[in-house]
Amino acid sequence: MKNAPTVEKRAVEIAAVIMVRAGQCRYSSYDKCRRLGHVSERDCARCIKLWLLGKAKKKLAREKEDKST
Repeated sequence: MKNAPTVEKRAVEIAAVIMVRAGQCRYSSYDKCRRLGHVSERDCARCIKLWLLGKAKKKLAREKEDKST
C-alpha cells in the first residue's frame, strides 16, 4: 500500500482532468508547450498534475520555513 493514492493526490488528479477539459494549460499559450503537435488529453493532464504538485510542495516548504523562523 505504499503507492496507494491519498485524498490529496486524488484531488490533484481530478483538478488536472477538469483543467484539461476546460481547455486550460499551465502555460500562458499552447505554443510554449514542448509537446506541441502531439499532445493528448492524458499528456496534458499529467503535465498539469505534476505542475500542481510542484506548486503545492513549494508552498508547503515555504510555510514550514516561515514556521521555523
